[in-house]
Amino acid sequence: MSKLAQWVMTRRMNAIIGVAAFSAIPLLVFLAGAIQALVVLRKGVAEGISVFAWGGLTALLLWVFQGDATTILILVQAALFSYVLRTTVSWGALFIAAVVIAVVNVFTLPLLMSGVLDILLEMMKELFSQMEVTGMDDERLYKELVVSMSVAQMCISIAAVFLARSWQSKLYNPGGLAKEFLQLKLTLPVTLTFAVMVFLGESLGESFQFLAHIVIPIFVLVGLALVHGVFAKKNIGKVGLIAFYLVGLFILTPYIVNILIVLVIVDSFVDIRGRISGAAPTSD
Repeated sequence: MSKLAQWVMTRRMNAIIGVAAFSAIPLLVFLAGAIQALVVLRKGVAEGISVFAWGGLTALLLWVFQGDATTILILVQAALFSYVLRTTVSWGALFIAAVVIAVVNVFTLPLLMSGVLDILLEMMKELFSQMEVTGMDDERLYKELVVSMSVAQMCISIAAVFLARSWQSKLYNPGGLAKEFLQLKLTLPVTLTFAVMVFLGESLGESFQFLAHIVIPIFVLVGLALVHGVFAKKNIGKVGLIAFYLVGLFILTPYIVNILIVLVIVDSFVDIRGRISGAAPTSD
């Protein structure tokens, strides 16, 4: 994919073509977001706006004629997140922006794409009917659908920025993203804020569950970065990582998310990687 990154960075028109083309393919929307993010990361917000103004026309047409705002929201979020990362050089700041936007989307998606949500609701009702699933009223199902879509858009946008950062690293700063990922952590205030959101979401009933659903993916990502960083510092290698993922996925399945959340919270207090003796985390 670095060839694609090289091509889109050659001139503005290439980036516009890339954003417009991949925006038209639902399964490749994240590539459009990654191109948009790469332009902002490397060339700044002014160039990013120019690319979005023309490349985003495909996404705008999808919204106007099909009622689906997913693509244009992913492009906007990817551009915004990459701008935050460019100006702050902080993944933590990016995650804060992502959570805020996701919370806002929970309330705005029904206004932006009500037709698509209604269609998806009918599809889910039909699916549950075939599976003989009971106890799900339409209002609750609709709310969960909106939250799921908001979280999915957030995750796709973050993934697009990670891909863009990977391209930027390969083209201009080899090993840069790997170093950032191995050192990724949340500051204590951010961690506590996210932890409170999880607590409120899990303890105050259905109306607040979306808070937990939004921040848990962030905790998981940062927790995995912590594990990778510790393993790299102890020179455990890829075999250890494979073993960790196998144990987490097949043995500790019900608990792995909670374990990662606890690790992130503890790391915010005691800096686990800083207290472990060994070589500094590398990209190897």
